[in-house]
Amino acid sequence: MEFSGYSDATVVMATDLVNTLDVIDATDVMVEPSDISAFIARHDGDFCVSSDSTLEDVEDLRRLRLRLRSVFEASATEEAAGILNNVLTTMPATPRISTHGETPHIHFEPITEGAVRWLGATAAMALSIALVEGGIERFGVCDATTCADVYVDTSKNRSRRFCSETCSTRESVAAFRERKKTESTQ
Repeated sequence: MEFSGYSDATVVMATDLVNTLDVIDATDVMVEPSDISAFIARHDGDFCVSSDSTLEDVEDLRRLRLRLRSVFEASATEEAAGILNNVLTTMPATPRISTHGETPHIHFEPITEGAVRWLGATAAMALSIALVEGGIERFGVCDATTCADVYVDTSKNRSRRFCSETCSTRESVAAFRERKKTESTQ
C-alpha cells in the first residue's frame, strides 16, 4: 500500500520507532544517543538535518515514542488525529520536494535541527497520511500473547492481527498444540 506517494518506508520507520520499546518486558533499545543515530541510519535517514544526539534527546525520543504508541491504541479516528495533530504542532513539518532516487517525492521535515524533531515530524506525517487514507482500522497492536508491538495493516481486506509472521506462526502453533492437548484428554 502506498500512502499518497509518501513512502511506505516512513510508515515502517514510525512503527519501528514505537516498537523500540518492548512494553511487555520493558526492554528499551533507545538508551544511548548513538542508538538514535543507528536507528536513523537503519531507516535511510540521510535527510535528517542533524543526528548528533544527547542523553536529553534520548529522553525526548522516549516521550515521543509513547505519544506515537497512543495513536495505535486509540479507539477512534478523532482520538488518533488529536494525538498526531499535537505531535505535528510540537514538531512542525515543512514539505519539500526531494529529487534523490528514481522519482521526485515529498519529504515532510522540521525546519529546526535535531534528530528527535526529524523523527517526530517524519513519523507523525507518515502516520497522519496512513490514518487519513486507510482509517483507524489500519492501526493495530499485535494480538500475540507474548507481544505488544504495533503495526499498520496494509492488507487488502484489513484482516491483519499480528505484527509479524513470527507472531502469527507462534500463535497458530500454540493454538494447534492446545487443540491436540484437549483432544487427547477427551
